[in-house]
Amino acid sequence: MNQMAKKLMRKMDLFVVAGGIAWMLCLPRGLPAQDLATLGQQKPLTLTGGLSVRTVFYQAHGIEARRKPFSYVVSGAPVLSVYGWSIPVSFVFSEQERSFRQPFNQFGMSPTYKWLTFHAGYRNLQFSPYTLAGHTILGGGVEATPGILRFGFVYGRLQRATAVDTTSGSLEPFAYTRRGYALKLGIGKGGRSLDFSLMKGKDDSTSVEHAPLMSYALNQRPVTPAENTVFGVSVRLPFLRTFFWEADGGLSFYTRHLGSSVALDSAETLLPSLLTHTLGRLMHINGTSEFYSAYQTSVGYRGKGFSLRVQYRRVDPGYQSMGAYFFNNDVENLTLAPSFVMLKQRVRFSGSVGVQRDNLQQQKQATSRRVIGAANLSADITEQLGLDINFTNFSTNQRARTILIADSFLLAQTTRNLSITPRYIVTHETTSHALMLSYNRTSLLDQNPRSEADNTLQSSNAFLNYQLTFVQRGLSLSANLNRTQLKRAAGVDGNRGVTLNASQRLADNRLSVGVNASFLRSLQQNQPGKILNQGVRLDWQAHPMHRFNALVNLIGNYPDAPTAESYNRRYTEFRGELGYHFSF
Repeated sequence: MNQMAKKLMRKMDLFVVAGGIAWMLCLPRGLPAQDLATLGQQKPLTLTGGLSVRTVFYQAHGIEARRKPFSYVVSGAPVLSVYGWSIPVSFVFSEQERSFRQPFNQFGMSPTYKWLTFHAGYRNLQFSPYTLAGHTILGGGVEATPGILRFGFVYGRLQRATAVDTTSGSLEPFAYTRRGYALKLGIGKGGRSLDFSLMKGKDDSTSVEHAPLMSYALNQRPVTPAENTVFGVSVRLPFLRTFFWEADGGLSFYTRHLGSSVALDSAETLLPSLLTHTLGRLMHINGTSEFYSAYQTSVGYRGKGFSLRVQYRRVDPGYQSMGAYFFNNDVENLTLAPSFVMLKQRVRFSGSVGVQRDNLQQQKQATSRRVIGAANLSADITEQLGLDINFTNFSTNQRARTILIADSFLLAQTTRNLSITPRYIVTHETTSHALMLSYNRTSLLDQNPRSEADNTLQSSNAFLNYQLTFVQRGLSLSANLNRTQLKRAAGVDGNRGVTLNASQRLADNRLSVGVNASFLRSLQQNQPGKILNQGVRLDWQAHPMHRFNALVNLIGNYPDAPTAESYNRRYTEFRGELGYHFSF
């Protein structure tokens, strides 16, 4: 039996055994029936939600414009209820639809009645972390949760075709129209559950004309029509009252070129036979077909004032699913995460420490190993005084295999981040005072002697903020002193200055006026200058259902010695915004 076949059978056995054990542990004692007797007591028709219209005006002098002179966005999220059926609808319209590459307009709804939900239009769903995991689908589907049972099915378009831009003649990266479906079956209740999922996606090879010629002209890996079938399982199982076990896994079979004439190696007789009689009925199998796995499992303890979780995760190199946008693959890590509260919950701590590595299949010339640590401490020293401390540390160390690699191509570095934030808040009936000091320091330490001087970075941020609020008058004043600095081989960047804010509520709190102004002394690659930023904002609640807002902002960069370089130009930017929100 060849190695790939053994690997496949071992992982399939693990999935079957884990799923069977969890299924027996999750079996219910009874299945409640759905009661429709209250249907006549429901209101015939209700409509709630909101509609927003926002327009933005923009102008720049001295630099290239960062956005269009005029843009608009119309969005809404109405919810229609018909005899208890909840039908949420969402839509977005924008002038960006003028671009054929990435339309921004979307419309979708998910009507719900008790345990039954239908999906139509643009929907973003998640059936499991490794199958359908947050990918937007244009189509339709249904989800049902009668009692302890769960069922879900969705079908639609995962991406639309994009091709060569005929107006400009440029060769743009393209994509085929991709359609697919996902299925979920599960059982469980009260934190104890078992779910199986299936994701199937396939590209339409006829959706793009002359695709192979275009892809080769780009001098890139040819974009070919592909197909993907992914199986997933998720388990949630508490035991002994205070302990729990959680696991998620995925098996992905990916054929990268549907039209390939290359067959699987005829010498591997067992594997082609196994695939042909099982997966061959669900997908096309040829010489470009690949198999990946991904899984994570954790066991932990949740007690009074203390919890502990141990988690292991492994994702094969190249693992992907057409039901997800991105996976951090070729990674294996083990993490220990404790947390506790003490002194009547006045002190709270959470942290994690773990090790991580890549090059799981020994396909790279070097292996990276990381030590990851994080800690968060929050303390309420008195009713007015508090303190928050956050610390993270990431150490990476690459080691070559048997191939000799120059030190300059190896990676050995440490990234640390420390944040300390004391706070003091005093509240009275008429006034409140809030004083906050925050300091944050981040450092990237390159431990490779050949590149240490060029790659070491240090940044620090500090600000002192005081806010005074007159509660009955609706007046709020604040002042902020801040300083930022970035040290690197190319020079020192940073700024320091003051920011002032004021806001006032008028007309029985229906009108709010806010102004802000900041003056910063800047330093960009050792070149000093000034940055001025001023803005005014108005918010008017004309009616419980109608709200208007307006914003004007002006920012200017004024270097002491302006140059033609983009980082040291003299420029100003203006942005105005008008908005309307309708609530019903």
